[in-house]
Amino acid sequence: MKTKLNEYKTYLINIKRSLVYYNFLILLAEYLEEKNLQFETLTKELLAQYFTDKKYSSNSINNVIKSCRDYCKFLKIEQHPCFEIKMLEVIKREIEVLELEDIQKTIKYIATYNSRLNADKIEVILYLMFYSLLRKGELILLKRENFDLVNSEVKIYEEKTKQENTVDFPEKLTPKIIAYFNSEPQETNAFNVTEAEINYLFREVMSKILSKKVKPHLTRHGGIRYLLEKLPPQDVQDIAGHKNIMTTLQYGKVNRKTRKENYRKKIG
Repeated sequence: MKTKLNEYKTYLINIKRSLVYYNFLILLAEYLEEKNLQFETLTKELLAQYFTDKKYSSNSINNVIKSCRDYCKFLKIEQHPCFEIKMLEVIKREIEVLELEDIQKTIKYIATYNSRLNADKIEVILYLMFYSLLRKGELILLKRENFDLVNSEVKIYEEKTKQENTVDFPEKLTPKIIAYFNSEPQETNAFNVTEAEINYLFREVMSKILSKKVKPHLTRHGGIRYLLEKLPPQDVQDIAGHKNIMTTLQYGKVNRKTRKENYRKKIG
C-alpha cells in the first residue's frame, strides 16, 4: 500500500491539494501492516475496529472515510466499504476566545499588583496580539525594523502560510509602542521576549487573573471575533492570513447591540 501511497502523494502535490488525506492514509497503512491486512480487502468491521483502536474523534473518523474514498477514486476502485460507511455528525464546540475586556482586566491587574512584570511591555504585546491577530511565534519573530510607526502597521512573517503580510494596529497604540521601544533597547527581538515568557504570561498569570485556562492563541481568536464586528469579513480574512473566508467567518458571533446599530445605520 505504501508504494501506491507515494504515487497518491505525488498526485496530490501535482494538483496542489492538501496532504491531509495522505497523512491519514499513512497511519492506516501502518496499522494494516501491523495486522497483516490489505486495504483492498478491508471490511466495515475492520475499519470500525481501527477507529476504536486509534480512539478517533468523530471528525477524525470522517477524515479517514473521506481519505479512503479519495484514495479509491485515485486507484479506480469502485467498490469498497468506505463508500458504505455513513459520515458521523460532528458536534462543533464553541470556539474559545479572549475578549477585549479580558485583555483590559489583565493589563490593569498587572499594572496595579504585579511589579515583577513590565506592565508597559505587557500592554503593548497583548493589544498587538489582539488587534493585529498575531500568533505567538509571529510576535517572537518581530524586529523593530518591521514596524512602520508613521502608518501604524507592522510586517509579519506568517507561520502557517510562510509568507510576509503587512497588518495594521490602532493608531492609539503607536505612542505606547514608541514609549516602550525608547525604554529598552532591542536585544533578541522587538519586545525582548521568549516563548517561555509568553507561555508563562498566559498560562500562569492570566489564567490566575481571569480564573480560567488561558492560552496565547485565544487572543487571536478573540481579536478575529472583535474585528468581524467592526470590519468587512474580507478585511479580517486578509489580516488573519486565512486562505478561505469560511475559516474567518467561523469565529463570528452575533452581537445584538452591534447588529442593531448596523441595521439602523444601513436600513433605517
